[in-house]
Amino acid sequence: MVAPPLEVVAVLKLCQRRAGANRGGEFVQEHNPEDVSEVIEPLEPYMTSEVADALNWPRRSAFNVLDDLADEGRIRKKKPEARRVIWIREQ
Repeated sequence: MVAPPLEVVAVLKLCQRRAGANRGGEFVQEHNPEDVSEVIEPLEPYMTSEVADALNWPRRSAFNVLDDLADEGRIRKKKPEARRVIWIREQ
């Protein structure tokens, strides 16, 4: 197999860094889960879009962080509909 030209490799590495990858090509979490606690009041229901807008994050990033927090038991996840999720922080 022939290696790609160095210009192509440089462009690919630049794209990976812009997409959030470190120098090793691994993608790293830039959004701090602790920031979520600052915008979610205890016992109040929130939709993903509300949290994303409050933190100025993409919705997908907010969903991923919220889902991880739910998996850790730090917040509750309610799914009343197939495409709707409600997040609730315990006291």
